[in-house]
This record gives sequence, C-alpha cells and structure tokens, in this order.
Amino acid sequence: MTPATPLTLVYEDPALRIYWHEQHGYYLSDWQHVFRKGEDLRRSYRACIDAAKARPGSPWLIDASKYAVLDPADAKWVAEWFWPEFMKAGVRYQAAISPAKAVGKMSANRASETLAKMSTLESTPHATREEAEAAIIAWRAKQRLAK
Repeated sequence: MTPATPLTLVYEDPALRIYWHEQHGYYLSDWQHVFRKGEDLRRSYRACIDAAKARPGSPWLIDASKYAVLDPADAKWVAEWFWPEFMKAGVRYQAAISPAKAVGKMSANRASETLAKMSTLESTPHATREEAEAAIIAWRAKQRLAK
C-alpha cells in the first residue's frame, strides 16, 4: 500500500480503526496496541460486523501486527459469537497480518484454529500489508474469473 492509497475511515476507537480502501474495494482493520476487554473490546468487534454488513462479500485486510493478548472470556466470545456473525455478515475472505508479539500470536493462533473448523471463511497469513493487499487483489481477480 502506498501512502497515496485512498482510504476512508469508517470507524475508530482506541483499539481499532476500520478503513475502506476505495481503489481495491476492501476493508482494512487496523488493530492498535491497546489492551481492551469486555464490552470495550466487543464494541470494536461489533464494528467489524456492522462494516461487513454495509458491504457484504467485501474482503478484509486484518492488520493485527500490534494486537494485544485477549482475555480468556473475550477469546471465547470471539470464537463462539464474533466469527459466526462475521461470516453471516457476508465475509468470505481475509488476508491477515499476525501479531508481532508472542502473547498476541497465541491469541491469533487460537482464532486460526477456530477459523479452520469453519469452512465459509478463507483466511491467508501475511507478513506485511503490501503482501496482504496483493493477496486480496489476486482473490478478487479469481472471483471475477469464477463468475
């Protein structure tokens, strides 16, 4: 992603910023290095669902590189409530950047295990936003060819 990339901010709180990428038609969820739990954290996740409902089928670039560890109760909520609702909102593909810190990686690995059991959401891991964006562009091209 270049600095001139046309991004529109659609949601912001201390834990998360969600942008819409005008040129390539995807959401960027930019998770911040802020420990949140309970209702504060869940509000951020619900914002992802609201955005997904606004543009069903749009891919997501999940930048969790700064992501903090999840409280066990929140991790359970994410697995049991968020992921199913996110998919019901129409999300079919996400390109994800893993957390840089070990504690964040543990939370992300648990989420990946949950996603692997759900067959409707394709998720690919990436090291950078540029790699993730390239994967989204390739996924979109593949979807157009399949039509």
